[in-house]
Amino acid sequence: MPHTMYPDWPLSSADLVPLPRCDGPKLKPFDFQGPQAIDFLEYVGEGLHAHVVKVRIHGQIYALKLFRFVYDSDWLGPASDTDPDDRALMSAFYNYAEPFSCECRAFGRLQEAGREELAVGCFGYVLLDEDHERALHSRFADIEFNGNIELPKAADMRSRFLGRDGRAPPIRGIVKEFRQPVEEDELREAEFRQMLGDIGRLQQLGILRIDVAARQLVGSQISDFSTAITIPHFVTTPELNPRLTPEMRAAMELETFRLAKDDYLAFDEMMFDWNLDYADEKGTIALRAFEGGNGSPPFRTYELRNKPPEECIFTHIDPRRYNWKKQAKGITKDGRQTKGGRQTKAQQQTKDINKCLRRRLPAKTLIWVYNCGQNRELAARLRSSQPSFPKLDWDYRDGLIFPQV
Repeated sequence: MPHTMYPDWPLSSADLVPLPRCDGPKLKPFDFQGPQAIDFLEYVGEGLHAHVVKVRIHGQIYALKLFRFVYDSDWLGPASDTDPDDRALMSAFYNYAEPFSCECRAFGRLQEAGREELAVGCFGYVLLDEDHERALHSRFADIEFNGNIELPKAADMRSRFLGRDGRAPPIRGIVKEFRQPVEEDELREAEFRQMLGDIGRLQQLGILRIDVAARQLVGSQISDFSTAITIPHFVTTPELNPRLTPEMRAAMELETFRLAKDDYLAFDEMMFDWNLDYADEKGTIALRAFEGGNGSPPFRTYELRNKPPEECIFTHIDPRRYNWKKQAKGITKDGRQTKGGRQTKAQQQTKDINKCLRRRLPAKTLIWVYNCGQNRELAARLRSSQPSFPKLDWDYRDGLIFPQV
């Protein structure tokens, strides 16, 4: 069977393994308790990476997020000068960084840590079978899965890597709790304050690059992890590649620091925009991740005897401190439930497994101080009030991922 980048059509329930197939957390398939059975009720909306549909499964209402086959430039993949048709290369990046994989890994982390309250409820992934794909297109004739929201159908991304029988891969989805969206102007300080706290708690669990925005909040909880980096990850975790040079490790540390800090900068940017649009009517919300909302201030500039001062910048959390090697009780290394674990209907499935496994997070955390040495130019860039977004490009050689330095 060819090495597939996307999940292939399952031949039986045994093929529905926890995803993605790489080190770290995984999301289990949704338990239909029999054949797949989905009623497509209402088209809710779309984003860059996916469509959201209101569905009914066994009498329960859910939000089903259905992922597009997006362009390589829409996710944190390999450098632009690599071969986009190399299955092994693209699969290595896909498992960690493609939007569907990002969501599976982030929700998988929340479940294995027993911290599902930090986001909307998630009940597993689905691969639409052919009957349900036809029903979906019959109900919503214009729904398109190639490309992104800005440029649909510019290329047939879905058919780039065919499966074992020559078919394009199935449409991938994640079943979530359905909640009515709240208009941005209706959000209050309590929701924003909870979001700020949840950013820190997510980073303590090794989840960063959260795409912080007011549209993220559904019922006051974060709902979207399609850009998230969840440790272990090729960006953050040198242990995944024993052949990294010291220069590569240093570049990865800086990249991780930038991205962890960016979540907080994005929060301050969001609050600035909200106040600009609604403060006159709703009142100013004076809530910031960094004092004054002017970016990450210098932690301190200090002098040692006979040495020039060193520039140090801080952010609130170092996500690398999360112990991802600590295996959750009752969950095997591949994400499966061990014998004797209880599974009931979807709403209770993961809660029952993890109710006694809640990962405790310290009330007080150590801030992450990045030492720029005498590099004042770097310190000035890190003090910026604007999110910097990913900077590194990545290569794939001999089964390992390397940063370009």
